[in-house]
Amino acid sequence: MLRSLDLLKETTPRQALLAADEEGAALLGGGSGYAMPWHWHDCLMLLLPSIGVLDLRYETRREGVWMSRDRFAAVPAGHAHETVAVREGQAHLALYVTEAAIRRVEAELGSLHRVRGQLDASALFPVTPEIRGLQALCREDGGDTLGGAAVRSRLAGALLIRCLAAMERSQPLPTASRRGHAAALVDEAKAIVAERLQDDVALDALADRLSVSRRHLTRLFREQVGLSIGAFQQAKRLDAAMELLSRTDLAVDEVASRVGFDSGSALARALRKRDGLSPREIRRLSLARPVGT
Repeated sequence: MLRSLDLLKETTPRQALLAADEEGAALLGGGSGYAMPWHWHDCLMLLLPSIGVLDLRYETRREGVWMSRDRFAAVPAGHAHETVAVREGQAHLALYVTEAAIRRVEAELGSLHRVRGQLDASALFPVTPEIRGLQALCREDGGDTLGGAAVRSRLAGALLIRCLAAMERSQPLPTASRRGHAAALVDEAKAIVAERLQDDVALDALADRLSVSRRHLTRLFREQVGLSIGAFQQAKRLDAAMELLSRTDLAVDEVASRVGFDSGSALARALRKRDGLSPREIRRLSLARPVGT
């Protein structure tokens, strides 16, 4: 199925269309149950995950490769691909780039010889701090403020330049890397756990959601994080509790409930065991800090 640049610009909801002109477009994607079956475009696509993991499949990699926010994909025009979110809440940004847009960037920056040499196959490239920062700015909702469309268009243009520069300066990442897949899997597990602090971790359900065995997931998690999944969740709960205690006047029982403890006394015992501080002491110390720290 061909999803042409013109079709994308016509059918994308206004709130998801960051920028668009005759040379390309920038779109926000993802959401609940995101899945895009096999299709191709009439221009280059740069796909940048922002939240969660995407399973990307393309002509030479039909078993799929997991992508998280540390890498982006370049899929040349006419190359069939499929994308599926590993879980709900996934978000990504896609840039659609015509030959005219690439020539315009070359006129400003110089020859993109290596980029052009890499446009005969889909490939993954590392995300630089500059790309990540521009990507975050593109995703910010500035509302319908004066000049908002122009700002988003310029941000998308800057992001395109940074992505093309990364392709020009770096080698494609190995798509078959088990280490990369494992890191994405563990990052996804951490994100799921951190989003659900009020609920106890059901390891079997978590493993099923990530399409791996419970044993494999727990082993990878401990290898990469240095903690069990349960211990990681406990640490996140205590961090969230300290934040609430320091920045709100919520009752200790309410704080405990929000971060997954049965009672305020259970939270207090856990805090004293880890940090040697009671909820009252945490609040007293937060009040003693200089403003802005």
